[in-house]
Amino acid sequence: MKGESFFLPGHFPRPPEGEQIPIQVLDFKRVYGAWVPELKSSIYFEVFPDTEESALPEAEGLKRVREVMLLRVYDWFREREGVIELSMEEFEKFERVYDEFLLKCGEIQYSRRKAGRKMENLFELKEGPYLVREVKKGIFSDKL
Repeated sequence: MKGESFFLPGHFPRPPEGEQIPIQVLDFKRVYGAWVPELKSSIYFEVFPDTEESALPEAEGLKRVREVMLLRVYDWFREREGVIELSMEEFEKFERVYDEFLLKCGEIQYSRRKAGRKMENLFELKEGPYLVREVKKGIFSDKL
């Protein structure tokens, strides 16, 4: 796929403002995104699209070319995979929550809130009710 564009059909979880949905992170990838008015959708590139010398026919009408992180998640409410597009600032905030998740376990909650004219992606760690304990060596019958 290097040098080619790709379009992501499918599910984009977009909870209403104030609502949280549980997600599980499957993968994330740094790409370049651009809006194509004719398609009324975004397309993504692995390398920066050079619109002047591009052999791609869709590269001529690109709007808002930007570097983004595509977060592939499993949406537990819809029971299907989805994609969340994050700006680099939003991804830094997500990384902090994800690092905490890797240490403490629990559940990542995804929500959005209005920030001016656009919606801001938010992530929060909800700690699980389970305690993680070390297993000590020994005879099981002695522990009973």
